[in-house]
Amino acid sequence: MRKSLAKTLALALLCASVIPAFATTGQPPLTGIGPALQDGQWLQGLANGNNFSFQSGITAAGTNQATATVLNPNFFMMEVDTSGSGGATGVALPSCVAPDFMVLNNNTAYTIVVYPAVANNPITLAQDVIDVGSQATSTTITTYASKIFACAKNGVWTVK
Repeated sequence: MRKSLAKTLALALLCASVIPAFATTGQPPLTGIGPALQDGQWLQGLANGNNFSFQSGITAAGTNQATATVLNPNFFMMEVDTSGSGGATGVALPSCVAPDFMVLNNNTAYTIVVYPAVANNPITLAQDVIDVGSQATSTTITTYASKIFACAKNGVWTVK
């Protein structure tokens, strides 16, 4: 039991030091200050798998930003499994509030359109944009492909 707990804790610490923590619960530990107390809620979220949660079975819908399927902001990875033909279906990202990060996978035979949040950003009080080299109102994900969306600046989703 102790070995298993020690291995789990070592793996959690390794993950926290190798990749940034995009926690959905609690606050990640501060880096660069040496040993410190961890936020118990964040550590519990990491142990329960909540900080890198996944949602699949999403259906892309609508023909524009206002009618697109709104994605839940509480998931790190999301997968669209159903979409219509002709690129006439899409999803709307959650509001871009830094630091945020998400992976969106298109597991369909059709290209989907990805729009910024339908509502104005609660921090910038303006419409979010998607930065794909220029500030745009949408981007696409081709069939059976993924894109990474990062929010380093409130209101601007950067796409890779």
